[in-house]
Amino acid sequence: MTAAATPARIPERTGLSLPAASSAVWLYALVGVLAAMHLSSALGRSVNWDEFWFYSQVETVARGEFIQPLQTIHTRFFAWWLPAMPGSEIDHIIIARLTMFVCLAITALGIMLTAEKFSDRRTALIAVGAYLGAGFVLQHGSAFRVDPIVAACLTIGLAIAARTQLKLPAILALGALIGLAGMVTIKFVLWAPAFAGIALYRWDEEGFDWRYPLRWIAAGVTAIAVFAALYALHSAGAAEQATQSASGTLGSSASRMIGFLDNVRFDIVSKGAVTALPLLIAAALVPWIVLKSNAGVTRRIAIIGLWLPVLTPLFYYNSFPYFYVFILPPVAVACAFSLPVITQRYGTALVAAVIALSAAAVWIVDARGVTEKQRILVDAVHQVFPDPVNYFDCCGMIAPFPKANHFRTQWGVDQYLSTGRPVMLETMQAKPVPLLVDNNREFTSALLGIRTDVYHPDDFAALQTTFVRHWGDIFVAGRDLDGGEQVQWDVLVPGIYTVKGDDLIIGQTVYSDGETVTLDRGQTPLANPGQSKTRLIWGDNLPIPAANSPEKYWTAF
Repeated sequence: MTAAATPARIPERTGLSLPAASSAVWLYALVGVLAAMHLSSALGRSVNWDEFWFYSQVETVARGEFIQPLQTIHTRFFAWWLPAMPGSEIDHIIIARLTMFVCLAITALGIMLTAEKFSDRRTALIAVGAYLGAGFVLQHGSAFRVDPIVAACLTIGLAIAARTQLKLPAILALGALIGLAGMVTIKFVLWAPAFAGIALYRWDEEGFDWRYPLRWIAAGVTAIAVFAALYALHSAGAAEQATQSASGTLGSSASRMIGFLDNVRFDIVSKGAVTALPLLIAAALVPWIVLKSNAGVTRRIAIIGLWLPVLTPLFYYNSFPYFYVFILPPVAVACAFSLPVITQRYGTALVAAVIALSAAAVWIVDARGVTEKQRILVDAVHQVFPDPVNYFDCCGMIAPFPKANHFRTQWGVDQYLSTGRPVMLETMQAKPVPLLVDNNREFTSALLGIRTDVYHPDDFAALQTTFVRHWGDIFVAGRDLDGGEQVQWDVLVPGIYTVKGDDLIIGQTVYSDGETVTLDRGQTPLANPGQSKTRLIWGDNLPIPAANSPEKYWTAF
């Protein structure tokens, strides 16, 4: 009799298996991957002209010079230590970006904490991922601007308002955060619907206790006190000048802030939408889901209040890509109301994958290597001018040097032209400005006759007759004379000048190549007796950088 065959046992697999599609592991992994992308952008993305401008303000404060008190309180923190760090302006901005990265992390935490008030931890993490993965947030979330700072302040403030009963410590913290946010930027008021909705909802949860609104009033008083204290400290020693500056800032900002449908930047809005499709879809569903929801009235009002800031690009002038870092956190919180509908249909893992892929598409195509071109230009300026001099440029790119003109954004140019005064000529008449860095090619365009309407006519005439191209986009005070040419030159930049080329007659004296002469302001006769072009240029035989001058050293929005 034969024994029955024993069936062979199949060995169990001991390899690792992927987490379930609904596992929260995917969401933590999503946030981790997005954080790595943000850190990479902070360290490697080209410096934006706004970042140069913000760092120039830090250097201004570090030099002990006056700076308008509104919207610049952050400069005090950075002025204590950042200019003393090793490296160039670009290195310092990258270091500052790491601080902004911390602010971004705080914002993400605030989104999660507030979103949990309306949903669960998983949905809150998806809301965080949708925010961090939005294209403009990915590109500018760690940029050295006020937006990451104020977003962190207000998002944590929102979490405090949503998750606490506003006892004394919470009142003080909320008021301090709002007061600080107001000093960082006056556009903090655009979050008003979000805070109002949360306040009403929490009051309902407190049984409409009459004492609860008093806690908000106390927080408001605290905010005003913190704002006033910071303003007084920041403007100490220049009270009258600060008052005039603050009035001008408030007036110009208010005039730009309101303009329904007149200020819409459709190109930016459309790009922002395409590069943030997961967040866009979730945000678009919010009103519909709120309308169908059986939730209490105040809960729905709170969600709509959080959602309303998404409409600000319809009227806010400065709705540039960096603005979305500031305005989208409450919208991401509102999406906690709509995201469950999406995850229930498609699953957590798929939604996380779509957010990650959408962000990766932006991160992969983002320009690389532009920062090195910027370094070439900045280093070249420091080679030509080892010591700081007054200079003109668009954005304060050479931060250790005193910038002698306004910030030449479109807004800045409009304000400059609205004065009707030759501001740059007046500046040159008041102090020597030997350097012009044409880093937005505005001056070159004007010289070529392409666009002269960005200058007051007297300013353009003064610039045209005062500056010559030294290297690339570096222009230095001086004058070129063709062979046989004689001119009466109005010297607007006094100091030592060097003759370059053939002999040059200045007054009654002949100067040869490499010789120097000191000129005062006013009319000076110049004559080139030779046949070749000769040059008179400010400085004592300024060096010419050996590197090739860079092209295309800005990354567009």
